[in-house]
Amino acid sequence: MPVRKSLLVSSVGLIVCAQALAGCGGSQKPVDTTKLFNVQSTFGSDFKTQTKGPNDIDPKILGPQKMPPGVTFDPADCADYAANSGRPPKGIRGKMSMVSVLGNGNQLVAIAMQSDSDLPYDDKDAEKCKHVSFNAGKLTGYLDEVDAPQIDHAKTTGSHSEIEITGKDGQQQSRESYTFTAYLGSALVQVTANPQPVKGQPPTMVDADRARQLLVDAVSALRD
Repeated sequence: MPVRKSLLVSSVGLIVCAQALAGCGGSQKPVDTTKLFNVQSTFGSDFKTQTKGPNDIDPKILGPQKMPPGVTFDPADCADYAANSGRPPKGIRGKMSMVSVLGNGNQLVAIAMQSDSDLPYDDKDAEKCKHVSFNAGKLTGYLDEVDAPQIDHAKTTGSHSEIEITGKDGQQQSRESYTFTAYLGSALVQVTANPQPVKGQPPTMVDADRARQLLVDAVSALRD
């Protein structure tokens, strides 16, 4: 369902970045995004990992998320902030690589992106939009700012989103997602964590600390 996916990705959300791009990395050489694959060694044999890339940056993860018709936000003037949360600007070009990890009831996705230009960000609304709720009838939820790990010479941000969907049968389903992002000038690293769906079972709690550590490990891998 496109609407459900857009609100989860964050932070992609899913919803893929409430974040800040301050260009803290300064001028630097382009990173090899495939170095991200080295984070696989930080997971044990009980985790399943897959890699993809390098590929051209996917335009689907750029620019504001598509929101459902009639959606309202509280605070109302945080609508644009929520729609652009964690999303690199539309129109950039470059390369990206991805690692997905399944295990311990969680699904983690790490993305490394190298753009052809610095990634601009306007954080003027970040302070007043630390908690944003939204309502679109049968779909409701919120987006919260959460602590992100500190990384030298990088701006890091974190968000937690949860949505509740009411089906035609009246049954309700909840989905949550954590997104952590590191901004490195013209490069970006993002980790999204969701419960691993298991049919007939309630979703597992998301291990947000493991996602935070993956962000640290991913940045370190790119810098090696």
